[in-house]
Amino acid sequence: MIKRFLVGLLFLLTNLNLAIAGDPFVVSGIQVDATGSNAIEAQNLAVSEGQVRAAQILLERLTLPSQRAGQNFNAITPDVVLPMIRSLEISNEKRSTQRYLGEVTVGFSQSEVQSYLAELGMTMMSSQSEERLVIPVVSGASLWSSNEWNSVWQSPAFSNSLTPVKILAADQGNDSLLSASQARAGDMTALKRVGSYFNSRRVLVAIAEPGIGDVNVRIIDVETDTGNKREIGTVSGASYAEAAWATISRLEDDWKVSSATLASNAVTTPVSVLYRSHDDWIWLQGVINNSAQIQGARLDALSKDGALMSITYGGDMERLRNELSYKGVELRQDAELGTVLYRKGRY
Repeated sequence: MIKRFLVGLLFLLTNLNLAIAGDPFVVSGIQVDATGSNAIEAQNLAVSEGQVRAAQILLERLTLPSQRAGQNFNAITPDVVLPMIRSLEISNEKRSTQRYLGEVTVGFSQSEVQSYLAELGMTMMSSQSEERLVIPVVSGASLWSSNEWNSVWQSPAFSNSLTPVKILAADQGNDSLLSASQARAGDMTALKRVGSYFNSRRVLVAIAEPGIGDVNVRIIDVETDTGNKREIGTVSGASYAEAAWATISRLEDDWKVSSATLASNAVTTPVSVLYRSHDDWIWLQGVINNSAQIQGARLDALSKDGALMSITYGGDMERLRNELSYKGVELRQDAELGTVLYRKGRY
């Protein structure tokens, strides 16, 4: 097999597109409501305001907290935003003679946004982390019952964040899989069990405590393969929806700071990717695309049973090996090929 791979390397210099979940340059779910002297004026005003708010959200999403300190994105104007927009979708419209309501989804041009931030001397960070399974815990409610905290996490808009999440549905489990008390206590055995059941290496426990006029959320991030558990902090919002977005914003800032640190320690190394079928190759690409440790991957050569790639990772080979092993991929050293990567049980 190895000799065939060495002889069969053929061609194809390209970059892999490492999109992970949604599109981080899309901002959706912007509620707009405006009035004007007539229906057209009200609609134009509402859409313009929605585009500006979407841009503000995007610019905060893609920048480091430390670099935002001297900036005021709230002062951005429609004239500045308009050249950045590549698509616009409006839904749930309601209108009268002088009022317009709707929901706006805005897609932004990556190059235009990057140019704008470069003019401000800011670094754009648009790579997404691996998807997390979010466990929404709220006082007095089962994990497996419908409640407001669980419902707000069902929004597909979270998939476009830099830290995309997927949510448990009320009918997908029960307390024998994971209970609210186990999640609140950070029971690693139970969290590993639910992570394995839903095929998620990362689990986010979001513990909501409703108060008078606000909702406080304690955020715990768990790596179920290593058992690492981190308290990311506490955020708050005036509603469950605002608290969920505040949670995502804190996660994004944490991810960007971590990514900047990983980038400073990044290592690029050649890797031989072995596979027995086209389906295996596609599956392995998916694992590479969704690796939290792999920051970039270039396909250098391809044959019918193997590929030569250059991968850039955070510098800790053992951490990369543990993550890939959890996802069903073996990473080892070979006397002829050097570092090899393949699906477990295939060789």
